[in-house]
Amino acid sequence: MMKKLCCIVGILACFAGCSLATRDGRHEFPDTYKTLAFVPPAPERIELDNGMVVYLLEDHELPLVQVTASIRTGSIYEPAGLAGLASLTGTVMRTGGTKTMASDLVDLQLENVSAIVTVGIGLEQGTATLSVLREDFEQAFSLYAQILQHPAFEQDKIQVARNTTCQGLRQVPDNPQNLAFREFKKLLYAGNQRGDQPTLASVKRIRREDMLQFHSRFFRPENIMLAVSGDFTREDMLARIKKQFGAWPKSPAAATIVAAPASVKDLHMYYLQKQIPQSTIIVGHFAPVKSSPDVFAFQVIDFIIGGGGFTSRLFSEVRSERGLAYSVGSFYRGAVEYGVFGAYCMTKAGSTNQALGLMMEILEKIKKGEINGQELAWAKESLLNNFIFSFTSSAQIITQQMQLEYDGLPPDFLRTAPDKIRALTLADIQRVAESWLHPDKMIVLVVGDEREFDKRLDTWQWGRVQSVTSDILKDN
Repeated sequence: MMKKLCCIVGILACFAGCSLATRDGRHEFPDTYKTLAFVPPAPERIELDNGMVVYLLEDHELPLVQVTASIRTGSIYEPAGLAGLASLTGTVMRTGGTKTMASDLVDLQLENVSAIVTVGIGLEQGTATLSVLREDFEQAFSLYAQILQHPAFEQDKIQVARNTTCQGLRQVPDNPQNLAFREFKKLLYAGNQRGDQPTLASVKRIRREDMLQFHSRFFRPENIMLAVSGDFTREDMLARIKKQFGAWPKSPAAATIVAAPASVKDLHMYYLQKQIPQSTIIVGHFAPVKSSPDVFAFQVIDFIIGGGGFTSRLFSEVRSERGLAYSVGSFYRGAVEYGVFGAYCMTKAGSTNQALGLMMEILEKIKKGEINGQELAWAKESLLNNFIFSFTSSAQIITQQMQLEYDGLPPDFLRTAPDKIRALTLADIQRVAESWLHPDKMIVLVVGDEREFDKRLDTWQWGRVQSVTSDILKDN
């Protein structure tokens, strides 16, 4: 049933949210849209005696079992001077063997049953996944549990991971877009742990003892949520989970709290010199948190500004009409304690000032409520029809539901989201744009060659521009 639904959804979605192009390149929006609807099945939630939360969702269509663990950890908890520790810890948990099995044997056994295991730690969350055929689940799940609970962090695998990370850092300056987004994060989160970025020096300082301590601090049963979906029966799966994780004792470690980043009070202009023929422009500030009543309205606003692709304001005006951008758009991510909104543009150096001016002009117009009913209808229905792609498999359904609890959101958050989006009016959008869009209070970063700009930096109308440098290759 799930497979048939996905096929139907895929066909219908190809036509959802599309606009019609006229001969002069302008876009017109249909008067009516077909809204897709889907009510996903509800997973079962169970809490083990040691505090581990488990979500179960049976799906017997394919002989496959998928497991996803969410761990309350992240790079925001790295000790000072050890930026990169969280990511390295996740990598070597998977590659560095377990206390009872060498890494080569772990790899061989997983390969023999065609099981895929991944471990990763991001900014504010860790994940560990397993995908395996039902008949091989017991063996693969045992290895998966050992990796989570008893990683060995073999020294040679640490060195491989460290070398790979350093090589990746050395390549960042060669990619202007990656460099720009890295430096933008540092500026946006200035004074907060979220702005700490790995350097060659910080990665080279990381030792096995640091990984062991980081793992011990955060990988505890009461700090982990487990989502299991696929071809199994509830009783059998629950028994297997208790067998592998039930004896894992709670830890007395206290929860760690990291303060939310401070809001941007004024317009801050930054420039990073790089001798290249194009410029990368990023502008942004903080936005509604996930739990904010304005979150859905702001999603619509972001979609209209640049998140909606070809028919968004940034794409149609900066790229299609003016030809000023190789790539242009916007992004919005609502986190638990804060949200981030930004817009970006990659343009030739000679049009840097012109492109930035047009971006700021578009943001000002949206802030003033210059959005029409057709745009709103297009954005709402596009988001609604894209929404269903969050539920095209049992694994997606259960991980989405688990994520709600991880983020402290109500269980019906996703179920009620479509109705809340449909109910949005122009007045709602205008109010939220006025409240949350602040072109006069944002971080602006330009990466490029000032000598080739269409206007000198010290004559830009937005105020004083501060020069910054990257520390990514700092080696001591």
